[in-house]
Amino acid sequence: MSLEDELRALAHDRENAHESIRAQMVVDHPGTLLRQLRYYLAEQANRGRLKQTYDHSPRLDTPEPGLQEVVCEEVEFRSESRLSFKVQMEREGAGWSVRRFKFHLHLAERSINMVRIHLNQDIGHDPLNVPRCHFHIGDSKAHIPFPMMSPRLMLHLICEHIETDVGL
Repeated sequence: MSLEDELRALAHDRENAHESIRAQMVVDHPGTLLRQLRYYLAEQANRGRLKQTYDHSPRLDTPEPGLQEVVCEEVEFRSESRLSFKVQMEREGAGWSVRRFKFHLHLAERSINMVRIHLNQDIGHDPLNVPRCHFHIGDSKAHIPFPMMSPRLMLHLICEHIETDVGL
């Protein structure tokens, strides 16, 4: 098997795994995810990790009928790092399925100034060049495969591990 064939096989396997994980990322209502993410950020503020409590962030937007977005414009860590994110959900049957997200963590006074984690919608992408779920380091255009997980778990991973350790 050539290296190119092996890469294609890995990309294909990753895509299949993503489909099964995405099927599990369904919430009964976007407001439920909004409350969960707000609660998590409030806990981070209570633990002294964030500079302030964000009572009205994130918020819920409706960019078009059948779509809802949980939008967090910016929260600031005690370290001066800043996090913004957007989670887009689409109505699917009786629930709402997470279709895309973007988490952008701007790291203050670190050797790595930014980490971006994206989940792209499945329409028109090449899984060999742009994995559906991927991350970028700094301003890099490289799409590095990243495990797909729920937005709640992603927020936890960013706050507890990435923000505290990357680029120190």
